[in-house]
Amino acid sequence: MIRTYETVFITLPTLTDDEEKVVVDALTAVVNDGGGVFAANDRMGRRRLAYPIKKFEDGVYTRFLYDSDAGVPKELDRRLRISDKVIRHMTVSMELDWAIASKEQAVRDAQARVEAEAARAAGLLTDEAARVASLLTDVSDAPPAGARDEDDIDFDDQN
Repeated sequence: MIRTYETVFITLPTLTDDEEKVVVDALTAVVNDGGGVFAANDRMGRRRLAYPIKKFEDGVYTRFLYDSDAGVPKELDRRLRISDKVIRHMTVSMELDWAIASKEQAVRDAQARVEAEAARAAGLLTDEAARVASLLTDVSDAPPAGARDEDDIDFDDQN
């Protein structure tokens, strides 16, 4: 059965851009080779960690949003666990309503990035203004219909 999955992983902050690209491309190939279809492959950038992990204070975040069967996230998880360049990762299977909302948001984000890049190329925006404009999208505070609040989750059933 095809489901929507979101995988977020943090790579070492000491990697060069080329080394990071090699890691991300290898993980992208796992999804593509397994028959997965990407809705989003976002480099979220270097961010400060909430607490030190392996003596690192920050890391480079990357997010995959993809549709696939259950074997793909298992293989991706295996590869992420054995990689010495990835310090943390998490994969979640998304409920249908959240998956639809996330895919729509990914499309809006991509359109905003394209528009900001076009405006920057035309000389209408400075580099910093283009970066800020690409980050701004319509984000709704309300969860999609049928989504559950954290209060509705019974944590005893998940162990």
